[in-house]
Amino acid sequence: MKQLLLEKKQQFGIEKDNFQRKSNIFSKIRMFLFLLFIGLVLLYSNYSIFFIIALLWIVALAFLLVALYHGYINREVKRLETCISIIEQYEKRRTNEWRSEQTVILSTDDSFLEDLDIVGKNSLFQFLNFTYSLGGRNRLLETLSLKRVNKQEIIENQESIEELKNNPEFVLFFQEKLTHVKNISKIDFKEYFYLLDGNQKGKKLEAVISIFFSIFTIMSLLLALLQMISIAYFIGIFLFQLASSYFYAMIYKEDFDKISKCSRYFSNLKGAYEYVESQRFTALKNKRLQREVKEGKEILLKLEQIVSLNSYRFNFITSILFNAFFSLNFLILYKYTELVKKDHQSFKNSIIALEELEVLISLSTIAFVKDNVSFPTIKSDISLEVKNVKHPLLEEEKCISNDFQCRQDIQIITGSNMSGKTSFMRTIGINLVLAYTGTYVNADVFHCSIMKIFTSINVKDDISNGISTFYGELKRIKEVLDYSENNKPMVIFIDEIFKGTNYNDRILGAKEVLKKLADLPCIVFLTTHDFELCEINHKKIHNYHFEETYKQNKISFDYKMKKGKCKTTNAKYLMKEIGIID
Repeated sequence: MKQLLLEKKQQFGIEKDNFQRKSNIFSKIRMFLFLLFIGLVLLYSNYSIFFIIALLWIVALAFLLVALYHGYINREVKRLETCISIIEQYEKRRTNEWRSEQTVILSTDDSFLEDLDIVGKNSLFQFLNFTYSLGGRNRLLETLSLKRVNKQEIIENQESIEELKNNPEFVLFFQEKLTHVKNISKIDFKEYFYLLDGNQKGKKLEAVISIFFSIFTIMSLLLALLQMISIAYFIGIFLFQLASSYFYAMIYKEDFDKISKCSRYFSNLKGAYEYVESQRFTALKNKRLQREVKEGKEILLKLEQIVSLNSYRFNFITSILFNAFFSLNFLILYKYTELVKKDHQSFKNSIIALEELEVLISLSTIAFVKDNVSFPTIKSDISLEVKNVKHPLLEEEKCISNDFQCRQDIQIITGSNMSGKTSFMRTIGINLVLAYTGTYVNADVFHCSIMKIFTSINVKDDISNGISTFYGELKRIKEVLDYSENNKPMVIFIDEIFKGTNYNDRILGAKEVLKKLADLPCIVFLTTHDFELCEINHKKIHNYHFEETYKQNKISFDYKMKKGKCKTTNAKYLMKEIGIID
């Protein structure tokens, strides 16, 4: 897939250069036609006036046609430049240049989001994020927070993302269409759904009465012109009809303002709607989203017609004529009221469908920038099996992979500092998040069951609430025990258990926690430097370790997890290396 994007970049680059050359040619043609037009104007006295006018018309028409085609060429250049820029953003993910200082704050009680680098600085969210709308961004955050996980939705997303992966042109051009939506990154369109709440006050009876008076006004004009009635009767009826229309507009001013706002906030979505509608999808979810977008486009076209009628209200002459003879204000509000009463929910669904497409495209990012990917298999029993699994936020060529499998067990992981213990837990955890969202994981094989994720990795004290690091760890463990009452599967990642307290209490507390966890439906990954925990004899507790090697007094790590407990330490070496001890 990486090669496919590179090929697309080269293709777009060639097309852009060709269009750019055409643009330069047509710029010169436009200049020539302009100078020719000026020359004909200056030389008009030497030729027949009719001959000069004919030539001027021909030159002006040619200039207009050239200008239109030149505009099309320049739009194509800009479109291709945007697509190339998007591809370069994918390339930065591949070469590990995507990291930024921007952080994403998500209000949540789920500690795993920060512990596993799902949100925050240099997070999975930032790695995946190719959303443009504020609503799409929020929806991606919600998806990654795993508020709702079920096997059927995972399978549907896998099918959708597989189709998107095989259609990179749609992915690129859809994103390009979104760049044309004004202020898309600052507007959450759902905040303006109140404009379509279906409670507008235009009445059908009012519309019928206005039509009657419009006919009556036209009839009175005809009779006055035929001198069958006095012109004064027509003037009186005309003024009454005009006054009633303006009075009606004043009463329902808020509703007329909603029409203008609908145009301002939603009309720019038309290009994205039309592009999605033009595609051919086979994945069920993609087809459903396309159907909802198509319905939204049809509503948007009707809304454009209403907005077009509404524009006549702001011209003095058309406002008077149309309101006097055709009850324009009554007609506009009636059509708008009927539209939102009938179709407001469909239009809201179309906005959400666009946001869901953004999310699916973002989730497909890993397929475009990684070679070592596969769809996870969801198992019914509590188990985990991975082969050649890597951390998706690391540069793939340099990242060390691992194989691992377990069932409903507790894994105690020991190893020297910097040997890879915590990184391995994060690798498993972040790939589980990817699996549960229905996208690819960074592994050759990834079999897992659906489990609630708990973490106790990056526990911090909270001075404002009087919570120490140790008490914060206790609260994390308490959350696990409380959730276990549901008897639902869990996967738990604990880094350096109870590191916030003294050695004796830490060992005592850790043994009690492990004893309780051994009876729960869960998989546990626990790292520790306390070798005493490795001596616990329980059929569900297994030891694994990472190790280091020394060559010419230099430390090195292979970052491969092995069975058994660690037999070495490197703390003294590191303290000596940095100059703390001799």
